Amino acid sequence: MDPKKSDKELINELTLRFEKNNALLKEQHSLLNELQKVNKKLIASEGLKSNFLSNIRNEINNPVASILELSKNISEGTLSVDAVKKFASLIYSETFSLDFQLRNIFASAEIEAGESIVCPVSIKLPSLIETILLSFKHQIEKKNIQIFVSTSIADDENFCSDPEKLHLILSNLISNAVQFSREGTSIEIKFEIENDQFIFSVLDNGMGISTEEKEIIFDRFRQIEEGSTKNYGGHGLGLSITRALLELIDGEIKVESEKNVGSFFSICVNEAKESTIEKDIYSTDGNDFIFVDNDSLVF
Repeated sequence: MDPKKSDKELINELTLRFEKNNALLKEQHSLLNELQKVNKKLIASEGLKSNFLSNIRNEINNPVASILELSKNISEGTLSVDAVKKFASLIYSETFSLDFQLRNIFASAEIEAGESIVCPVSIKLPSLIETILLSFKHQIEKKNIQIFVSTSIADDENFCSDPEKLHLILSNLISNAVQFSREGTSIEIKFEIENDQFIFSVLDNGMGISTEEKEIIFDRFRQIEEGSTKNYGGHGLGLSITRALLELIDGEIKVESEKNVGSFFSICVNEAKESTIEKDIYSTDGNDFIFVDNDSLVF
């Protein structure tokens, strides 16, 4: 300190230094709190990833092990015709589940890598939804669930959007409704086109979601039930992928639910301005594109 300064000036200088140090300490405390919050999120994220990998391992290993054992029994040629039919049905069920899980995983990887490209074409929505429902028929019948579908959309009416993404979005919503519905209950599906928007809703009478759980169901890797004792399968990607895909095709999702009563999921998708390729039509048969020479649509 300058010896020529008066006592008052020295006190003022000390006061300023004290205030600066106090401000620096507060800033350091704030930074430390932020670092602690980030660290907690990183720890939680690592836990979720570990849980996700464990789920994925089970979701892939279990169907593959079942398919191998069932096909081995069939190939031995000692089973009755009825047993072969039963085993073939089980192989189909396991393969369907495996294929569905892998589609979600691949979609998630594409979204994460920024490589999920939107390719809108003309779609016949009634046919698309019927195909999806038929693909879940074995699960619906296994739980003795009744499906009620209502729409005023004509069979030959078109809607322009990305069919692959829409197929996976609707499949995830229907899959969740079937998975979480109780045996012997019903599911109501409604879909319409209003003001160039595709509006789809699915109402189930399943386990429902609490207000707190609504906050996490769209997070990646998160499931309402976690750990080895959970009652339902899955890997915690379905709804997060659904929301991400909807954002890509200019749509949004809403959920209303009550615990132990049921859930109501609805989506709204704006129609794409035009198809990426003129006159191409999406086919539900093998997800191929069928090219036509006139304005008639093929499904």
